[in-house]
Amino acid sequence: MFGTSARSFDPMDEILGINMRNALIAKYNPRSAIERARDKVAAKVALEDAGIACTGTVAVIDDHQKLANFKPRRDMPDAWAIKPARGSQGDGILLAVRREGNTWFKGSGAPLPEDMVMHHIQKVVDGGFSGDSAAEDAALIEPLIIADPALSRIVPEGLPDLRVISLHHTPLMAMVRLPTLESDGKANLHQRAIGAGIDMETGKITRAVVKGTPITHHPDTGVLLIGFEIPGWKRVLELASKCGPAVGLGYCGADIVLDVNDGPLVIEVNAHPGIEIQNICQEGLKARIAATGEDFR
Repeated sequence: MFGTSARSFDPMDEILGINMRNALIAKYNPRSAIERARDKVAAKVALEDAGIACTGTVAVIDDHQKLANFKPRRDMPDAWAIKPARGSQGDGILLAVRREGNTWFKGSGAPLPEDMVMHHIQKVVDGGFSGDSAAEDAALIEPLIIADPALSRIVPEGLPDLRVISLHHTPLMAMVRLPTLESDGKANLHQRAIGAGIDMETGKITRAVVKGTPITHHPDTGVLLIGFEIPGWKRVLELASKCGPAVGLGYCGADIVLDVNDGPLVIEVNAHPGIEIQNICQEGLKARIAATGEDFR
């Protein structure tokens, strides 16, 4: 059985603070594994080598020779996502949902002509989103994920994703991030997406918040969130339990999406998962980690 049993919420005894989280990372996450996880291309290779289902790959453009030979009208599908390999917090991600001729379109309807697409890819390769202006990066181009209908009916637009925090092979805590109109269709909690805690045993949403304010229904669609069961929950936990060991991390956060055709797919592994999930779930990570046998002394 995955996960650990929850106990009553006690801020003094159960909350995992930032210093304790950093100590876990220092103990279980080697620098080489952290670097591998930070690079989406390298992490994807490690995950796929371990037999873990990931999102597909259209192309990886990691130098200017490949950039010069790349032709979007020839090489890109009708719907796609461009991601900086070393980007963070969604910076530099560009999505297209459809194509007409040699022009693609965002979900908002804004056009993306071929020269704009090439300019964005070049900016990625030049390191414009890597957080280090002196470092070149790679552009990872993937087919656009189409959300499982059970999840897509909850949100007005965008792609919900799941964050599962694990220690070694044990999933500890999970939430689903649900886009809103105010978050511009992005599953980003800092941009007012919804964070919803998930019961580890049942896969059902137990609590949902927007910027710290509890809610029961999605503000845009009116769909009841509390009690909603995540499709394919056991498979989600199986994938999450394998991600850290595959990349070389002992403590990590796996980001997973539910595709309409392929089911749960890993999109990223985070070597420094945040601790805000505890506020969303109203449960502490410390007790769940201790239940695995970890000694905090």
